[in-house]
Amino acid sequence: MGVESSLIIITLRRAALLRNTLEALTRQTRPLSEIVVIDNGPDAETERVAGSFRARLPIRCVAEPRRGYGVARNRGLAEARGEVLYFLDDDCVAEPDWAETLWSAVASGRADLAGGSRVSGRTGLAARLEYLSTDGPVLSPQLPGGPARHLSTSNLVLSREVVGRTGPFDETLAMCEDRDFTVRARERGFRLLYEPRAQVTHYSSVERMAQYLGRMRHYGLGTSQYFARRPQESLARFFPRHPAARLMLLPVLAAAGTAYLIRGNLPHGLDAVPLGPLLFVGQLWWHWGGFEAMRLERGGSNRRYNQTA
Repeated sequence: MGVESSLIIITLRRAALLRNTLEALTRQTRPLSEIVVIDNGPDAETERVAGSFRARLPIRCVAEPRRGYGVARNRGLAEARGEVLYFLDDDCVAEPDWAETLWSAVASGRADLAGGSRVSGRTGLAARLEYLSTDGPVLSPQLPGGPARHLSTSNLVLSREVVGRTGPFDETLAMCEDRDFTVRARERGFRLLYEPRAQVTHYSSVERMAQYLGRMRHYGLGTSQYFARRPQESLARFFPRHPAARLMLLPVLAAAGTAYLIRGNLPHGLDAVPLGPLLFVGQLWWHWGGFEAMRLERGGSNRRYNQTA
């Protein structure tokens, strides 16, 4: 008899966060057939936490010593046996109806891939700035549901057929490997749906301004690398490929990025307006990361861009 559904969670030395994620999964209104935790450490504490849930969840913990988001997700795909595949991040706590809501989106025939919304579980200025800079414009539960151009593996369901026709995650990308995967799926004719009712709470590690700026730099590096490799994307034309041009236009690009964030967060994130100056500083670091990405791409670097799962 086949396995109905598999949930893939990749993790790296965040046992306390993983515990909260797994605890929430014990309360799902639609049970999961199996949960595959990919330990990208590997780490004894992660194995211990996963093992503590074996009496309540159909869970397996698999060690994958090769680092990287794409590597870990591909290992999850290789291990999972379900016909329907879920992805959830190890720092996200799902609402009780999360799995059922995403399942309905696919089982009803409305979509081949469906992704849900994220809210922040952290308080404080730095955490709020990160949310406004990342999730607010695209993953707020107050945004309308409907067809999507790309989705996030922090909160995702898809049919097994999608993997067979789309291929694996790109293991050379520092990040955006989920965007790359879901865009390739859309290009192959699969339907993507944003379903805001499938909500998770994200417990980001960003608590201080220095962490926020560091995160923006890393996001800028990884996202710019992605756009450099997919020049056909509409947004790619706004990011100069030459490192010198990227550096000279840094303030202009940061201002444009800030305007995009403020517009994307309205009207559900009104505080983006008074926080605009701090968002601008974050965008300066984002585009500094983009400058570093272009320098590495131009130099033909094959290193993994300091990937961590």
